[in-house]
Amino acid sequence: MIISIETSISNLSLTLSNKQNIINHVSVSFKNELSEIIIPTIKMFLKDNSISFNDVSCLAVGCGPGSFTGIRSIISSALGITISNNHIKSIGINSLAGLAMSSLHEAKSLKLKYIISSIDSKKDDLFLQLFKINYIKNELLPFVAISNIDKIKIEKINNYFVTNNLFSNEVLFIGHQSDIAKKIIKNLNVSKNLIQHPDSLGIEKLASCIILNNINIEKTSFVSDNFKPIYVRSAQINLK
Repeated sequence: MIISIETSISNLSLTLSNKQNIINHVSVSFKNELSEIIIPTIKMFLKDNSISFNDVSCLAVGCGPGSFTGIRSIISSALGITISNNHIKSIGINSLAGLAMSSLHEAKSLKLKYIISSIDSKKDDLFLQLFKINYIKNELLPFVAISNIDKIKIEKINNYFVTNNLFSNEVLFIGHQSDIAKKIIKNLNVSKNLIQHPDSLGIEKLASCIILNNINIEKTSFVSDNFKPIYVRSAQINLK
């Protein structure tokens, strides 16, 4: 079984699957006590589903970008779990890629070429990344990242399209401030997903795709076999 975890926003999201089907999904709100609730919440989640860590084969974690505190807390807890249960495989996933994965079917049904994922940076700008969808026959990797993670203000989204040579009718935009992006970019396709932020469901979909298709993680730039935090900006240190 796979447990997927995401906490790039103010919710701790957990998904349990058996590689082919979602068994359970929960989202728990928190304020400043994330480090205190992660392990107890996961243990209760396992108990509610009548399993233990012995039944878990893989732990997939959204490693950012996002809140410094959230990323540190989730990765520390995930490392503790895998160290104590060394049979559990580790998969670290770029949260922007997990968000893109959650809208992949939608983008393909519209025959689009690209997905742009957007996460709230909490600093009056966005974390954005551009993914190109794979339509190549026998290509198991769902998409490739064709840009680094950028941080921009939504007012500059036109510049982002120009810089990346994008046409609005080729792109699906998902995530934070997608409604504003649609007003700025004419004919932009905006995801209709109810969830417009990183969630463990997207992390699970990408992890399951990697595992079921036996994809070499080293061939991707957005999945790793360890829990390495993804930071886009340096942490701010308050000096007194």
